Amino acid sequence: MEPVVLNRERAAADRLKRMPIFRLFDDYRDEDFYGLPRKYSIVARVEVKFPIEPRFRDRQHFVLSDINGAKIEAITYMYETVKHFDNLLHGKHVYKMHNVKFSLHPGEFNFHHLNGPMELCLDQQTIVEPYTVPIQMAPFPKQILLNLADIAELPNRTLVDIMAVVVHLDTIHRTMWGPFRKIVIMDARGYLHIIKVWGDLLNKNALRWALAKEDYGIIIGTMFRRFRRQECLESSDHTAIHFNPFHHNTHHFRPIQKALVALNNRQFAVTFLEEERRR
Repeated sequence: MEPVVLNRERAAADRLKRMPIFRLFDDYRDEDFYGLPRKYSIVARVEVKFPIEPRFRDRQHFVLSDINGAKIEAITYMYETVKHFDNLLHGKHVYKMHNVKFSLHPGEFNFHHLNGPMELCLDQQTIVEPYTVPIQMAPFPKQILLNLADIAELPNRTLVDIMAVVVHLDTIHRTMWGPFRKIVIMDARGYLHIIKVWGDLLNKNALRWALAKEDYGIIIGTMFRRFRRQECLESSDHTAIHFNPFHHNTHHFRPIQKALVALNNRQFAVTFLEEERRR
């Protein structure tokens, strides 16, 4: 083979080696993370940008989602790096990021907002570019809890995404922090749970909540925060409520809706709410 052809093939092979390796957030293998650290490229939307930790201002957390709706928590360390990414990344914007590092979740040693198996590290080598190509991100999170009993195993203050049937609305309570309402919901296994919804999520959706109660409507709630002491989920500043969503998991709740309509009695939900108050 001629030297010119060999050089051309080597140059093509070098270009392939230099091409970024794009990864989805749930597309990983154990051997990728137990060996030498590797850097990957991602296309992600910043779902939540948390404030810089105030004590030393040397850490900041982000929640990112990929095109399939899978979420991961991204963390940046050191004062200058934190300041750089705080100015660079904005909520609900889509970015292309290169040289990001996936690592295993450290468990309970450091506080995390999400409870996924992996975390993402943004450091001085990470390159961020605005993603200008039109892209359709997933309308709902990929990992949605249908069995809410699993929440009991999560660490305190963890953010979760849920799907459930609205069964009963409690009266609105007004406090110095704003109005809130406890709502009794039923998960896919037929167990009752309570969520606490605050502020604008009540006021702007008053009619939708009333219709959901009458029709035993299905909701998807994102970014609810789990508080261990209260033993219930509470809406956060980042929570969104989707009423009667077009989602592939709604078929799990159709038999429950039919059974509740046939029963036509919400007294069991009222009793459940009163018993929870006595605890």
